[in-house]
Amino acid sequence: MEDTSTYRAVRIDDTADWRLIIHISRTGMSAFLKNEEDPMEPLINLFSDCWARDDESLLRRIETVVYDHPQLLDDFSTEIIINTEKALWIPLEKLDLREDAGEEADYRDETDLFNVVYKAEEEDIFADELPDKVCLYTLVPGLRAFIRRTLPGARTWCQQTLAVRRFADQVADMPRLYVDIREGEADYYAFDGRKLLLSTTHGWRDKMDMAYQVFNMCDIWKLDPSNTQVMLSGKRDVRSDLMGILREHLQYVMLTMLPSSVSKSELPLAVGLVIARR
Repeated sequence: MEDTSTYRAVRIDDTADWRLIIHISRTGMSAFLKNEEDPMEPLINLFSDCWARDDESLLRRIETVVYDHPQLLDDFSTEIIINTEKALWIPLEKLDLREDAGEEADYRDETDLFNVVYKAEEEDIFADELPDKVCLYTLVPGLRAFIRRTLPGARTWCQQTLAVRRFADQVADMPRLYVDIREGEADYYAFDGRKLLLSTTHGWRDKMDMAYQVFNMCDIWKLDPSNTQVMLSGKRDVRSDLMGILREHLQYVMLTMLPSSVSKSELPLAVGLVIARR
């Protein structure tokens, strides 16, 4: 953890000109400042902290990082990306039943739906709404309340939401399967046209673990290996090795098409997509 005695804030003349992007995962936290008025102004990396995964101490670590970096509490327009494997997509029409359903209707609210797959209390579940679906997600108990209390007004995102929103626009004449690789973890997204087939996160120890996931998803969703695009992003050395493995069995394997500001950086994909959006 960073020594607070050596902490120095970055001098900012007007917080209204800057956007604060905070990235939180089970194994670390980072924060960046992006100048919204001057696109030529370099991105400022306020800090990047890493730690061993320990779910019992995770909330305390996040709280400590925030209080150790009081500039995060300044009056910025703030977006928080929560990197989690506990994300569940629900078609919007399933949730719309709430408005007209009577007491006897066979309807379960967001918490009940989420708890079919994961376990979390209602106050710990975040929700991102897209035009036709909602992403429900959580990271650690108490995080949502801490963000509301400490960073009021901040917009939260699941990393899956940002990728799904971006990749849905990359329409092709064949199904697409995206793999975004991080250290020890990868996100998988499959689309048929603009239709989302799957969005999920799995851990990996070896690149063959990711290859297995790709082949398994193709099998489950009946994706023809000769007529499916598989696109990779994330850790450069790993994705290069994985590309070679997949090309032995799949016809179309390539790098994901991303804005140059994202593809040329070492930022997490979700952070890059937030920065490139404006």
